[in-house]
Formats: sequence, structure tokens, C-alpha cells
Amino acid sequence: MLALSKKSEYGLMALAYLSGLERGDWANVSEIATASAVPRELLAKILSELVKAGLAESASGPLGGFRLARPPATVSLGDILRALEKKPGMIDCALGRQECRRPGVCTIRGPMFRVHEKVSRVFEETKLADLMTAYEVE
Repeated sequence: MLALSKKSEYGLMALAYLSGLERGDWANVSEIATASAVPRELLAKILSELVKAGLAESASGPLGGFRLARPPATVSLGDILRALEKKPGMIDCALGRQECRRPGVCTIRGPMFRVHEKVSRVFEETKLADLMTAYEVE
């Protein structure tokens, strides 16, 4: 089954947490880590990558921290995965990242590419805002 890496899982949890903040509010790493049950040091690195990708903003100082850079309805799961994963996708040869190692005998490249396209479409259509309801319920 397709599974997200811990890095992507933690990034999604952090962004979902930031989505729940009042507009203009900031959350520090410790607050987010505690609420999400994620190791603080790892979360700090993940948040740094999300800032570099333009999905979160950071501010230093006692009133600083992190917040979303864009409204949750405009951030797709695809945006988040591209920011956190080195090579998001199903199999490298189907995405043109490497040559087929079994030319002439491989029968899965085409079907896997179609699966990748469908999964990618779901990730692009699913927005951070869609995760909000689930986050608030638990």
C-alpha cells in the first residue's frame, strides 16, 4: 500500500495545526511538536523546509514562530509532498527518472504511470483545508 514517509506525515500534521490558528497568530515549534506528538528537533527541520517551499512563514523572537503562508484552501497535498519528498512518485522508470532496467519484458511501466497520474490528481485536488475537519474532531 502507498504510505507517506514520516517526514511528510509530520509536515502534514504541522500544517494542519497551523491551519487551526487564528489569522495572524504564530505557533512555536515546541507548541506544534507537543500538539502533534512529533519530536521537536525533527519538526524544526521539517518546518524549515516548508518555509523554503513557501508553504509556511517564520518569525523569530518571543512572539514569533510559524504560520501558514497561504490559505489552507490553496495548499494541495501535492504541494506539501513536493516540498518534503526528494522524489515523490510511484516508480522511477514510469516517471522518466531512470531507464527501464527490463526493456522488452516489463509490463508494469505503463499501468504504474497511470496509477501515478491518478494518485497525483487526488493529491492535487485534496487541499489542506480538507484535513481541517479531521484534525479538529480528534
